[in-house]
Amino acid sequence: MSTTRTVELEGVSLFVASLGGGKPVFVLGGPWFGQYYLREFNEALAKHFRVIAYDPRGSGRSSPLTQAEISLAGHLHDLEALRQSLGVEKLNLVGHSMGAHVAILYAADHPEQMASLVLMHPAPPFAEHLQEQMQNAFVARFTPDDQTRMKQISSSSPFRSGDPAAHEDYFRVLYSPFFRDRSLLAQVNFAFTSTTAMYAVRAEGHLLPSILSMDPASRLGEIQSPTLIVHAQHDIIPEEFSRSLAEGIPHARFVLLEGLGHFAYLEDPSRAMPPVIEFLRQHAG
Repeated sequence: MSTTRTVELEGVSLFVASLGGGKPVFVLGGPWFGQYYLREFNEALAKHFRVIAYDPRGSGRSSPLTQAEISLAGHLHDLEALRQSLGVEKLNLVGHSMGAHVAILYAADHPEQMASLVLMHPAPPFAEHLQEQMQNAFVARFTPDDQTRMKQISSSSPFRSGDPAAHEDYFRVLYSPFFRDRSLLAQVNFAFTSTTAMYAVRAEGHLLPSILSMDPASRLGEIQSPTLIVHAQHDIIPEEFSRSLAEGIPHARFVLLEGLGHFAYLEDPSRAMPPVIEFLRQHAG
């Protein structure tokens, strides 16, 4: 069963999708993209659990607000307010990419509200030397054709006027280094809206400094729930970063997906999904 609705919280409206049935599992992707790009992951997970996914403020079909209001504090507030609004006592929380960083900080802030935590391909790294490694790997995969195409898109009239399709094309090229098999890019539907297009280009530069300012590496020990960290062998994110999270979080387990990349759930769901499903079966309280 799949349903969608808008949940009114204090000062913000969140577009929420619910799939499947059983124990609730909240899934949070990159905060400026909305929930739709993880559709294949959510549908696979919904065969076993009730998946709750939502468009964070400033994305998708949720409230656009202003740039200043689309903050880390706002994202953390919305997750807790949504938990309360839906009457979920303990969160099973899955965070993908930078959504994993929001999940880390929420779990550290609300240990009593957490049942389990899954960090899928968390990025970017906190340490400068690992950020440099990631950047070098990104540049190595980013071709001259990619650069030309991004310049063409960003200088076009549709892009400058905030056209969602043009902005989605821009990000499809920008994120191409995260795919070993670029043919899979055609399967990724970010479902950009005018709200997403309004903020996505500036969102990482706006959000990442506030995440790093909270020094999440120093807060890993505050996470009390069972935690699974999933890393893909061919991700441009250094494996050292994911392993450092596993070492810093008590009761954490590390899983390496060999031969896969940052969007492992698209590349080979038969290998990417079972570790997450089995972990949640054991720990979703």
